[in-house]
Amino acid sequence: MVNVVSQIQDYLKLLNLKFMWNSSDGVFELVFTERKDGKPVVDETVEDDVQFKYVVFVKPGEKWVQVFCDIYPLDKIPEEKRDAVFLDLLAANRDYAEVCFDFDKARGIVGSSQEMLSVGLNFDVFRDEFFAVPWAVKKFWTDIATKHGLE
Repeated sequence: MVNVVSQIQDYLKLLNLKFMWNSSDGVFELVFTERKDGKPVVDETVEDDVQFKYVVFVKPGEKWVQVFCDIYPLDKIPEEKRDAVFLDLLAANRDYAEVCFDFDKARGIVGSSQEMLSVGLNFDVFRDEFFAVPWAVKKFWTDIATKHGLE
C-alpha cells in the first residue's frame, strides 16, 4: 500500500494541489475554496456568505482508493424540503456521469464520493475521479442548494 500512497502523492503534485498527509487516519487532505454563485474565487482569504471552504479526502487502501468529502448536514435541510432535495441529488447522480452524491447515515451528512481500484491506478483515472468530487460540491451549491434556498 505504501506504493499507492506515493503514487497518489505524485499525482497530487502533478495536479499542483496543496495537500497534507494525515498519517493517523491514513488519508490525504485537500482544502478547496469555492463560491456558492459559481463565480471564480478571487481571494481565498476572504470569508463571506458566498465563499466557503471544504476538505476533500483521498484514502488509499489495498483494493480501493476513495475520494470523498462532506457537503451538507441533513439536519440543516428543512424537513419539508428533504424529499425534493434528495430527488434532485438522485437526478444529478443520473444526469452527470461522474457525480455521486451519498449520505453518511451515522454522521447525518450529505456528501460526495468516488472510488477507484488501487490495482492499475493511473494518472488519467485518478484525475477524473478526483475532480468529480469538487465538481459535485460546486454543483450542489450552484444548483441544488440555490434551488431549495439552502444556506
